[in-house]
Amino acid sequence: MLALAFAVAAQSADSTTQASPIFIQRLVSEAVTKHPKVGAAEARTQAATSAVRGVRLWQDPQVGLGMMAANNMNRRVNGDILASIDQPLPRLSLYKAEKRKANADELAQKATQRQTANELGLSVAQAVLELALADEVIRLQAENLAWLGAIVKTAEERAKNPNATATETLRLESEFAVRTQTLASAKRQRAQFATTLNLLLVRPPEAPWSPLILPVQAEEIFNSIALKVRLERDNPQLDAMRHQVEGAQAEADAARARKKPVFSLGTQYFTYSRGTLNDSMLVFGFKMTLPWFNSRVYKADIERAENLRAASQKDLDAEQRELYTQLTALITEAKNQEKLAEAYTDEVLPKTEQALATLQNAWVSSRATLLEVLDARRLLLDARQEQKRALAARHAASYSLSALVGGLTKTPAH
Repeated sequence: MLALAFAVAAQSADSTTQASPIFIQRLVSEAVTKHPKVGAAEARTQAATSAVRGVRLWQDPQVGLGMMAANNMNRRVNGDILASIDQPLPRLSLYKAEKRKANADELAQKATQRQTANELGLSVAQAVLELALADEVIRLQAENLAWLGAIVKTAEERAKNPNATATETLRLESEFAVRTQTLASAKRQRAQFATTLNLLLVRPPEAPWSPLILPVQAEEIFNSIALKVRLERDNPQLDAMRHQVEGAQAEADAARARKKPVFSLGTQYFTYSRGTLNDSMLVFGFKMTLPWFNSRVYKADIERAENLRAASQKDLDAEQRELYTQLTALITEAKNQEKLAEAYTDEVLPKTEQALATLQNAWVSSRATLLEVLDARRLLLDARQEQKRALAARHAASYSLSALVGGLTKTPAH
C-alpha cells in the first residue's frame, strides 16, 4: 500500500507543470498570435500604412468640354466647340505636412498594436498565476483534509476509552465537513480561472489544464533608475503618444499650408466644326485661388490644430507621471511580497509546524485540548496559503513591471 501511495504521488508530481517564465511566454505568444483584439490592431496598422501611400503630391487634372451658343458669325470666328484641361500645381509644403502626419499616424498605430499585445500578454500571465495559485491552494486544502481524516480516526480510537468524551469526534467531523466544502469551492474557483485562461488563448472554454505550481524563484527586480530609462524608451503607450504629438504638429503645419493660394495651369482649345472653313485656337492660362476671403476660417483651423497639439503634449506629460507612479508602486509591491514570502518560508512556517507537532503529541497524551490542535492546524494552513499568495503576488508584480517597460511581448524594433 505504501509503494502504491508513493507511485500515485510521483505520478501526480510528474503531471504538474511549473508556471515558469518560459511556459508563460509560450502562452503569451499563442494569445498574441490568435486573439482577435491583436488582429484588429494589426488591421488598423495596415490601414495606417495604406494611408501613407495615399498622400498625393499632384491633384487630379480637370478636363472640360463645351459648346458656344451664339450667331453663326461668332461661332465661325471664335469656334463653337471648347475643350479644356486644368492641372493644379503641387503644394509641396502641404504635401510634406500631410506625409508627416500619415507617417506619425502609422507609427502611433504600430505602437498601439504593441500596447494591445502587451496588455493581452499581461492578462495571460496573470491568469496563469491565478490558476497556479488556485492549484497550490487546492493541494494545501487536500492535504489538510487528509490530515483531518487521520485525526478523526485517532479521535475515534480515543473515544473507545471509557473516560473519553464523544465531543472531540463530533467537533472533528464538523471541521471535516467545513473543509470539504472549502476544497470544493476552491475547485470551482479553479475551473473559472481555467475558463478565463482558455478564452484569452482562444481555446475551447472547457479545455482541460494539468495542475500548475508556482516557481519558487522570481525574476530579479532591476534598479529603479534603469527601469525608468526602459519605461521612457520602450513603453508602447508613451511611444504611441509621442507619435500622436508629432502627428498633431504635422496637422498644424498642414493647416498653415492650406492658407496659401493654390496655383494651376490650364489650356483651352476652340474649334469650328461646320462648313468648309475650319479654324482653331489654343489658349494657355494661369489660375490661382484667393484664400484671403476665408482668412478667418483658415485662422480658426490653425488655432484648432495648435490647441490639439498642445493637448497631445500635455496628455503625454501627464501619462509619463502616471506611469512613473505605477512603476514606483510596482517596485514597492514586488519587494514587499518578496520579503513577505521569505518571512513565511524561513520563519513563520517552520515555527508553526513545530508548534502544531508539539500540540498534536500533547493532545494524544491528553496534555492539550483538541481545540488547541485545530487552531494550530488552521494557523499552519493559513500561513502556507499566505506564503503561496505572497509568492504569486511577487510574480504578478514582476510581470506587471515587465509589461510596463514594454518587455513582456516580443515585438519588432521600431
